[in-house]
Amino acid sequence: MGLRQLIERGEGESRTLTVVDRQSSDIVQGMLDDLFEEQPVEVVENVGGDTVPGDTVIVSRTDGSSFSSSLESIQNAILFVNSDTYITGARDLEAVDTPEAILGLADTVFTVEGYPDTRKQKFLLIELSRYIEARAWDHGVGEIHSSFQYLSRLRDERGTHEVYRSLGRTDLDVNIYGIEDTPVPADVDANVYTDGPVEELRRSWFVVYTHPSDRSASAALVCYRLPGEDGGIGPWKGFWTFDADRVEGVRTHVCGNFQ
Repeated sequence: MGLRQLIERGEGESRTLTVVDRQSSDIVQGMLDDLFEEQPVEVVENVGGDTVPGDTVIVSRTDGSSFSSSLESIQNAILFVNSDTYITGARDLEAVDTPEAILGLADTVFTVEGYPDTRKQKFLLIELSRYIEARAWDHGVGEIHSSFQYLSRLRDERGTHEVYRSLGRTDLDVNIYGIEDTPVPADVDANVYTDGPVEELRRSWFVVYTHPSDRSASAALVCYRLPGEDGGIGPWKGFWTFDADRVEGVRTHVCGNFQ
């Protein structure tokens, strides 16, 4: 089973995202609608009541659980950011503050377009990758396994370089995967794996963190770039999860197929 099949095996979960007593502009609501367009997330509005502040976003899961955040926090984390926030390192790991409502979308399989598509959908996946990296850095122990498609991203993206240099300075076991078009920077302390199947490495994007004793701290983002029409670049399909068994399953797949 490949990474794509592992992802598609989890399809079928859906979520409802409710904006309670919206005070923000129609433009902001439109951006939120675009963020989840054609995704398994139904976006609705609710007048609400006195118990819930206006501009609250609530994500409801099929198991009855719910997660809430202010709409402003989602604007600041995703809607109003651009790729430079991650590429240039404008936000340190200690400043990562992913809204609970976004975390509550775990185990939902998204299919998102990257550049040149102008929608912010891929930022959901980018934000979660940085969240998991920050989570690993905060604990400072355990294992992190990260795929970059091409190792040159660690040189070309200053923000990514800084993140993995910081992770390598902890007691984490840092493992990096990708096609070796350039060497990993010397100041990044990591195990580097480049011998996996080239096509799988080129299409794989994952960040997997496992804690040595606290299973509840483990987390994973796993994505696969689908083939596009006429051999072009297709969308990313993937999910994030905090389910310890599911995280361990992803880790086992990565170690068994890419090392």
